[in-house]
Amino acid sequence: MPRPFITLTLLAGLSSLGAAEPVPAMVVVHADKPSFTIPADFTGLSTEKKLMARDCFSAQNKDLIQLCRTLGPGVFRIGANNVDSTFFKREGVPPLESMQENRYVVDPRTIGPKSVDAFFDFARAAGWKIIYGVNLGAKDPAMAADEAAYAWQVGAKEIIAIEIGNEPNLYPKGPKREGIRPSSWRYPQYKAEFTAAYDAIKAKDAKIPITGPAVTKSTNWMPLFMADFKDRIALATSHVYHLSAPETDPKAQRFTSVEKLLGEKYPDDWIIKLKDATSVGVPYRVGECNTASGGGKRGVSNAFVSALWSIDFLFDVATRGGQGVNLHGSFTANNYSPIVYDKQAETYGAAPLYYGLLFFSQAAQGRLVASETKCAANFVAHAVRGADGKLRVTLLNKDLAQPVAAQLDLGAAFKAGQVLRLTAPSVDATAGVTFAGAAVSAEGKWTPQATEPLTLTAGKATVTLPAATAALLIAE
Repeated sequence: MPRPFITLTLLAGLSSLGAAEPVPAMVVVHADKPSFTIPADFTGLSTEKKLMARDCFSAQNKDLIQLCRTLGPGVFRIGANNVDSTFFKREGVPPLESMQENRYVVDPRTIGPKSVDAFFDFARAAGWKIIYGVNLGAKDPAMAADEAAYAWQVGAKEIIAIEIGNEPNLYPKGPKREGIRPSSWRYPQYKAEFTAAYDAIKAKDAKIPITGPAVTKSTNWMPLFMADFKDRIALATSHVYHLSAPETDPKAQRFTSVEKLLGEKYPDDWIIKLKDATSVGVPYRVGECNTASGGGKRGVSNAFVSALWSIDFLFDVATRGGQGVNLHGSFTANNYSPIVYDKQAETYGAAPLYYGLLFFSQAAQGRLVASETKCAANFVAHAVRGADGKLRVTLLNKDLAQPVAAQLDLGAAFKAGQVLRLTAPSVDATAGVTFAGAAVSAEGKWTPQATEPLTLTAGKATVTLPAATAALLIAE
């Protein structure tokens, strides 16, 4: 006769759901069936190159440095749309702009050695690796090579790869796109320009690693690029935005809403690109992504729902063998940035999306193991076995209305543990997020305050999650 499940005390917040009966879920974890090891630096951030023209990155930016350090090892990617209108000069560079003026700009900026020095001082202080973007749009291979060589000179220990250009498949002019190349410009022309920049960089130092193609979804360039450059690049990247902020039709597939963000997944595009790369032996990373293209949508991209979405998305990429994910944002408030700059306080702080990265950094320590989940609600689970022998199980209730009672079978080897909950006042809350009862402090630190005991009988227990919450179980 099987032993009964042990039920944990529900959060007080569950009472607000009234008489709603939890939907049962079955989660069986096979800790002895390992899969991919999640790289220690899987978690990443991406931001616009023109931030290097502002007083943002330096070893003195203690808030931003600590926010990175709180996430553990990571990869910071600097580039994005602004990379192709950011120029590099050794001398005669304008003074830095203030972060008080921080906003998305399309007009050109010029940076020099001092900005590069400061950026790598920041990276070293944070303990993060770097994907460093250089300009392809300017059609100036010598400039790209000069900047790459200087970045390599001062940051070789931090650089994973130099990224040449950004989203080149969107360079051609189109009916709804201004573009920076003629409408007839296609992959062959891109290949020629990429090769010219690549050769110029390698002529400076053959050891400089290169990445590309940094393309968007809905393009067939990845297999073409891999066929041509698989033996010459260190990493393959592409970009993914789940929804579209500019979309105005609520019935459209990519209309940005809380419901759609937590609803159907659209993984085919990035999975295809991952397979294009890994099938020829090249590691793949989602170099830029977020909730919705176009800067995100208020009430969704800057709300608690973004944290829940990000946890599941990062695990999806890890489960397929991806090397990491870089969530994009340029520290501007009210959009999709995980970290925001407060112009009044002149400080950097954690947005709700940051908590998704924080949760994942605690949950993804080790090697993925097989698990089975059955539930009628919108509920998922992921499991990781650490080198420390501990089992970390993520329970993610993405259902907006129904609590879930997850009946767990972790295996008899696991006797006890703890539960860390990720909660907020509501799914669309833009403040008040806590993880293990604690918010990220003004100094960028996180210290767990409220954990629940997890008592297992023959490896079994029941954990109940209110709607739109997550829980991390750490069992040993």
